[in-house]
Amino acid sequence: MFVMTDSLNNIDFYLDQVGQQDVTLDSTWGQGRTTFGGMSAALILKQLNDQAADAGLLRSVNIAFCGPLFTDQSCSVSSQMIRGGKSITHLQGQIVQDGQVATLVNACYGRERSSDVHVGHQPVNILKPEEGQKLPFLKGITPEFVRHIDFIYHDGQFPFTNSKVNHIHGMMRFSDHPREIREEHLIALIDAWPPTVLQKLKTPAPCASVTWNLELVTPISQLDKPISGDDYLIYEAEIRQAHDGYAHTEARIATQNGVLLALSRQLIAIYDKR
Repeated sequence: MFVMTDSLNNIDFYLDQVGQQDVTLDSTWGQGRTTFGGMSAALILKQLNDQAADAGLLRSVNIAFCGPLFTDQSCSVSSQMIRGGKSITHLQGQIVQDGQVATLVNACYGRERSSDVHVGHQPVNILKPEEGQKLPFLKGITPEFVRHIDFIYHDGQFPFTNSKVNHIHGMMRFSDHPREIREEHLIALIDAWPPTVLQKLKTPAPCASVTWNLELVTPISQLDKPISGDDYLIYEAEIRQAHDGYAHTEARIATQNGVLLALSRQLIAIYDKR
């Protein structure tokens, strides 16, 4: 028997089911006709983390969004060891629905080693939630899953505002707070942000993440204290280049007090002219 939270709005309700049974996601976690990608990636990562309990710390994740994952319909999560060594272990996981792979995740785990090389990172700007502007959930306009995330914009603009800037600086957390933030929660929060390129569009148009690479710079388990579910995380994203219907974006994600957690890079397809 496993223990679950009792709210369909809480991500832990679904994460707790992984490895125990098939999962059926509520329609409020949808994005158009599919589940938002961060949720499908989070479910797979939960399976991989459970399998890799003795493989060291999670170092990087590569995600391919292969097709839609429909809400209100069961799906299964599976994983396999690709190769395990003394230092590095590779695992692969997938989420399948109706016999089709919807999302594929490759994860790399690595044990710590002694090294004389140490290079710090550029500091992250510390933000305060009360100084930003909240992205509201608007029924029929924003994706359904937006109701589950608190987005605070500090710089950059909302989607479809014909913005002249190429970045977004803001903060995020789950509206229905999980017990504490783990890597599975982190990956869902990062992908929840509207693609940075959407603010460049004048009118609503779809876009989709094609591939996504995430590197865990400071493993959550190595922080001085756990990240509480009601803590905000800092998000800084930049458009590096966009042309021919594709955009290349990079992001940095940090704790509320500025500890860099992850580096993110995405290839995004834009369908503004069809």
